[in-house]
Amino acid sequence: MEIHSEAIERFGGLSGLRDLPLLESAVAASRASFGGVSPYQDLIEIAGAYLFYLCNNYSFVDGNKRVALGACIVFLKLNGYTTAEDSEDWELLTLAVAAGALSRDGVTAKLRTHVS
Repeated sequence: MEIHSEAIERFGGLSGLRDLPLLESAVAASRASFGGVSPYQDLIEIAGAYLFYLCNNYSFVDGNKRVALGACIVFLKLNGYTTAEDSEDWELLTLAVAAGALSRDGVTAKLRTHVS
């Protein structure tokens, strides 16, 4: 919610949560486990899940792509990763996710080229 508020304040748009269960679902997807085993291989794949599910669930009235990208980058940085600085690359990645051009695995593959 904090990322959404900051994005709306910084870039404009309508504030407000459209669907709390969709937001909870997107966040829970990155924490999923089956029999106590995570389906994700590493933290980059979890970051990809944040980007993919937050972008596609349309939980907010406005700013879903910005929230998805923000959550992904914040998660990566909190876990010690350095992210590429080229904002156009990040924008193109996020737009591809929103357009349905990338699967969750495709998002992860692209993320691997954006972090170190």
